[in-house]
Amino acid sequence: MAGDARHTPDPVALHAALQATPEAFEYFEALRRIECAHPEKPRLGQSAKPSDDPVRLCHTPSLAFAPRMIDRYELRDAGQPPQLHGLFFGLFGPNAPLPLHLTEYALDRERNAKDSTLVAFANIFHHRMMGLFYRAWANAQPTVQHDRPADDGFHLYLGALVGQATPHLDARDALPDSYRRHFAGRLWQQARNSEGLRGLLERFFHVPVAVVEFVVEWMRLPQGAHLRLGGGMNVASLGQTAVLGAQVRGGQHRFRLRLGPLDRLQFHRFLPGGEALKQLTAAVRAYAGDEKAWDVQLVLHAHDAPVAQLGRQGRMGMTTWMGKPRHGATVDDVILHPMS
Repeated sequence: MAGDARHTPDPVALHAALQATPEAFEYFEALRRIECAHPEKPRLGQSAKPSDDPVRLCHTPSLAFAPRMIDRYELRDAGQPPQLHGLFFGLFGPNAPLPLHLTEYALDRERNAKDSTLVAFANIFHHRMMGLFYRAWANAQPTVQHDRPADDGFHLYLGALVGQATPHLDARDALPDSYRRHFAGRLWQQARNSEGLRGLLERFFHVPVAVVEFVVEWMRLPQGAHLRLGGGMNVASLGQTAVLGAQVRGGQHRFRLRLGPLDRLQFHRFLPGGEALKQLTAAVRAYAGDEKAWDVQLVLHAHDAPVAQLGRQGRMGMTTWMGKPRHGATVDDVILHPMS
């Protein structure tokens, strides 16, 4: 299950790596790392003014076909952001929109006259264009969006698939919201099956899960379905609707979740009052709804089953056993009904 914690790169180490080996970085990768190293700054392409950005994006004029995406990375005086000079996107070069003679003119002024006025002027537009180009790419990448969870667009997109498109629907039960979004592909489907439920629960709790279908139970009949002398024909048809008694035996409305084998710590987490049982209840309701009845069978390793002793506390019917279980066997007589 994805979490919200994010590792912030060390800006000093990142600057040193970009200066030493700019060819080792892909352009978008470099911008993403710079963006992550300055979480207090606006995202690139979303700032109101260039001074708010952690880096100035520039373009190196050249008539050669670019051997790499980043030409160089330069640190400037204190208070001024560093400059990242790219080779693949800009107004100058053999694949640029401007005529080649303007690239030649910019190179001539920069090399022979030590005049970088034209290049510096073009970099005003390069900074914004490159920032927007990166933002267009980043907005389509779920992993890049999640670098800043508070500003994650895919957080909203996935939430809309599982009924969490607005903030007031977040944290509505014990099931973490990130878990719902992680399994949005399963939760948004109308067809639900036991394999899907088993996969969700095993991935979340990291314990073996088996779904036992068609668990037989006694189902209580409503008063209107009881057979009475002089009653309606809808409940008095012999061999079809007539039933003696107040309940019938059936197995089409209940399933059972068999968890385990568990160790003692895991076992106690799923007992009533434990956080795991609350999360399990919320997960099953999110996937299967309230149409079916269900229960939980906890399977404990035999060597973890405590033996009842005088002076020791235990929960009757849950954590107390008389005698020792057989060697190699499991203890599976604890069945819980969370929805009762």
